[in-house]
Amino acid sequence: MRNLALHLQSIREEEKTLIAREIHDELGQMLTFLKIQITLVGKKLCNDQQILKDKIESSLKLIDDSIDSIQRIAEKLRPNVLDELGISPAIDWQAKDFSAHTGIGCVCDLPKEEPFLDKEKATAVFRIFQEALTNVARHANANRVFISLKEYKDNLILEIKDNGKGITANQINDPRSLGLLGMKERAMLFGGTVTIKSSMNSGTTVKVELPLLN
Repeated sequence: MRNLALHLQSIREEEKTLIAREIHDELGQMLTFLKIQITLVGKKLCNDQQILKDKIESSLKLIDDSIDSIQRIAEKLRPNVLDELGISPAIDWQAKDFSAHTGIGCVCDLPKEEPFLDKEKATAVFRIFQEALTNVARHANANRVFISLKEYKDNLILEIKDNGKGITANQINDPRSLGLLGMKERAMLFGGTVTIKSSMNSGTTVKVELPLLN
């Protein structure tokens, strides 16, 4: 069952990678071509056609906004930085993106040397990290998140600690908390664990431990 779950997880990530690439390449190229064509039309307008020039400008801005949206969607599906640079830069990128969109400050303590993780484990850690940040944004009422990544005794340890309102033990163990269950299951597939510690008004800490060797 664990092997099956791991296989299905891998298939889903491959599909996300393919979709992200097609969205970025196909739609991005089409919009870029459209922008070039509209720009050429705009250059042929006379000085007394200001209304049409304004419409051209608004259309170009809409295209630029659409290209930005496509890039964001593609990055959310599968960030290039994870595949190209590894888990530490990916966490740093995600933390900055999270801060920019939520206003919640992130303080990162990341290793200088990139941990040696295969693609599947790196993906699992990154998805757990994303889910932890999502929970902070939705429920914690926090204004600061402290993130640390380190190696200790052949394990990779990721901690995400917020200064929010905290959650109860019942909420942590609630079988309806699919996000928390999903994090634990992702780690379990690789022999790892996710532990959550919290108390009311003192924040929440999510700790991920994943073996590096097996």
